[in-house]
Amino acid sequence: MNFRTLLLLTAALLVALPASIAWSNAEAAARQLPDGEVAPVIYSVHLSDPQAHNELLEADLEVLAHDADGVDRYEYRWNRSTVGSTASTPAADATVSFASLQPETRYVLEVRAVDINGWASDWVFGADVVSPKPPALIIAGDSVASGYQRQWFTSKGDCLDREYSYGSTVHRELSDSLPSQWAPTYRNVAWAGAGLHSMANGGSDSCGDHHESQLDAIVNAADPSTWNIVVATGGINSTNWSRVVAGLTKDTAFSFSERGDQQACSAAVSDKWDLPDKTDSVAQAASRIASTLSERTNASLFWTSYYTLNGSKLAPGWTPIGTECNDEMSTAMALLHDTLKRGLGDQASWIDIDLGTVATQDWGGWPHPDERGHERIGLIIASKIG
Repeated sequence: MNFRTLLLLTAALLVALPASIAWSNAEAAARQLPDGEVAPVIYSVHLSDPQAHNELLEADLEVLAHDADGVDRYEYRWNRSTVGSTASTPAADATVSFASLQPETRYVLEVRAVDINGWASDWVFGADVVSPKPPALIIAGDSVASGYQRQWFTSKGDCLDREYSYGSTVHRELSDSLPSQWAPTYRNVAWAGAGLHSMANGGSDSCGDHHESQLDAIVNAADPSTWNIVVATGGINSTNWSRVVAGLTKDTAFSFSERGDQQACSAAVSDKWDLPDKTDSVAQAASRIASTLSERTNASLFWTSYYTLNGSKLAPGWTPIGTECNDEMSTAMALLHDTLKRGLGDQASWIDIDLGTVATQDWGGWPHPDERGHERIGLIIASKIG
């Protein structure tokens, strides 16, 4: 074979290979090992921006590498003024962690492949990046999420208190679980009275103030270069549940027997609540919110359940919905939750917060959570987010 023929065959082979492999192969020499085999070879490395499926402070690492016996893992290090410490990630699901870095700081990522025998490739350049900003926590939804408070029936309520809301507990717990430099930011766009339609399109809260679309606010606040966590509680205000409960408290107050209370609860859920006629529209509205966030942001969406009201006290010594209504209240919430989950599908992670009676405010603030109730809800949410 003459030199010209050899040159033409080599050129044809390089054209047939993907561009990244063909280019990198000229740079990546297969290092001979003492046992006669060759070390793994890395052809290309790609570091992705944070995605919805990523754990906090992690991002996907895509490596194109080859080894005759199979690549077992990748090792990586972040270099700045000095060479960083070495970390490891499985080859089958490779990610890198930013936990040891400072936010918004420039680093160089180096990667090497390690085969099942422990032989490693040379270190190769992976990326020259500025590390992301700290993660963002965004709370959305209705009065449960907004931290609604009201002391007396004659007083005006507070339709948004971000520090009273369960969101403050979630923020505290996430901050404590992460390195201090990565403590997340916290924003609450929820407001009392918001149904799914008004979450998407805006509207007026229970205090008479107008709000723009929560969905737009989330999209604008979510930074695609970092991790975004959205926690929402919503859906019940897309039904007439608040009016049903208000009427039920009057009915049980004048029934004077457990059987009368049970019958009042049954009638409220079976005859007066309009959700059975709205399940499709509620599911579709939840789906639109989740789909929009999935399409327009990289946010991880968590949606919480509601809690049952039976056993909660409206005032000292007065429990308007007692244990005799357990079955009816559980049935009602199960129908709502199943409807929401059908709409959300796999676009959101569902969090069940009803692990016993949630402590509620007295008098005008009932049946909204009090400080203990919000703390309990926030701890459950934070544990699910991890």
